[in-house]
Amino acid sequence: MPKPSFFAYLRHREIDFVPTGRLRWWLLGLIVLGWAVEQYEALKNGPVLVYILADFDKSLVEWGQVAAVAGLVYSAGAIILSRVADRFGRRPLMIWPVFAYAVISVLGALSPNFWTLAFLFTAGSFLMAGMNPAVHAASRDLTPRMGRAMVYAWVSLAFTIGALMSTAVAAQTLPIWPGWRSQYWIAAVLATVTALLIYVFYRDLSLRIRGQILKSELETPELALTGASPEAVNAYDDGRLVYRSVRLWLLSLVIVFWALTYVTVSGYVPTYLVQHHRLDPAHAAAVTSYFWIVFTVSVFISGWLSDKFLVRKTVTAFGGVTTGLCFFVGANLAVDVSDTILILVWSMTGFFAGFIYPSWCAIYSETAESISPHGVGRAFGITATLSPIAGLFLNLGLPQVVNHWGWSTWMMIAGGCCFCVAALVGVGKGPWWVTREPRNDEPALAA
Repeated sequence: MPKPSFFAYLRHREIDFVPTGRLRWWLLGLIVLGWAVEQYEALKNGPVLVYILADFDKSLVEWGQVAAVAGLVYSAGAIILSRVADRFGRRPLMIWPVFAYAVISVLGALSPNFWTLAFLFTAGSFLMAGMNPAVHAASRDLTPRMGRAMVYAWVSLAFTIGALMSTAVAAQTLPIWPGWRSQYWIAAVLATVTALLIYVFYRDLSLRIRGQILKSELETPELALTGASPEAVNAYDDGRLVYRSVRLWLLSLVIVFWALTYVTVSGYVPTYLVQHHRLDPAHAAAVTSYFWIVFTVSVFISGWLSDKFLVRKTVTAFGGVTTGLCFFVGANLAVDVSDTILILVWSMTGFFAGFIYPSWCAIYSETAESISPHGVGRAFGITATLSPIAGLFLNLGLPQVVNHWGWSTWMMIAGGCCFCVAALVGVGKGPWWVTREPRNDEPALAA
């Protein structure tokens, strides 16, 4: 018999086996691509925020109020749409939000006033909230526990690619096309192409396969398939158990503090460099890019360490403490500090920040699937619901803090949030120290 084509899976609506090898990485690549472009769409305002405020004669406080409302809408979207990811699969929520952002970007480029742009920004937040749990749950579906952190390093890469694209594209194109509208046209093209690629090439795993918990990579897909196919209704109801876990809710709070730090960098550091260190917008975007470049390398180092030694808590806590220290150092730099020092400090901050997210995602997904593998999408929906708390505090609080006490004070607040990450990760399942490898009949995670 002739060997099946690599794209033979496209003949079916769902994949009813455990993908391995090239197919697994191809599907993960599509997930990362979609999430990276979605991040870029959401972050494209950061490097050109000064242009938006000047064009519409608005203040940072007013933009913060809009962003706070968008955060609340994001939270509502996470509550509503995370249920879709568990009931109907991950694929719909990885296609339509990206396509919708293409439309939103076109309309944004044509916005006649600030409030039209604000409405579109808010609508995009709702759709992005649905894609968040779908992406994280789909990554879990494709990955055994022994390689979980490294795969979430690839998901983190999507965050960094999106953020890096927003700063790098702005740095390269603003000298050619000044102003913020050009960034919206570029974003519309990228979103359209990406949505089409995912629509054509991505397929969900079947409910039967999504219900498996894989501890290690297996030789062939058939060896991993055990048990009968569960009824869809029973599986969905079983997934509701994640809402009753106090441990999971406490572990979810990590994302609140990490989100505040992350959005500080992605949304406000370019503006901080312009206003506090008096760099021009293109130069500020270039300096911020160093954070994302180093962060991109760091997430893979931390993911490898986390999977190698299975000490998710230790890796995450290390990242929280060291990133917090870097923010404190940066907050105390002189206003006229050299570009070299700025690049060095933000590069070090990016390196240590890369130790937080992949390991936290791994420990979170493992804690969630130990409660119910059919509720992983809703578990990540909890984090997507809580993360806007950080956005609300940041977007309403940052302008007030900056106006009254300056940018340095806010950077120390962001550093303090990193210390909170290090403290809260302790409630997750898993060891702090390297332990012997468990036998097949022993549980994979310590309490």
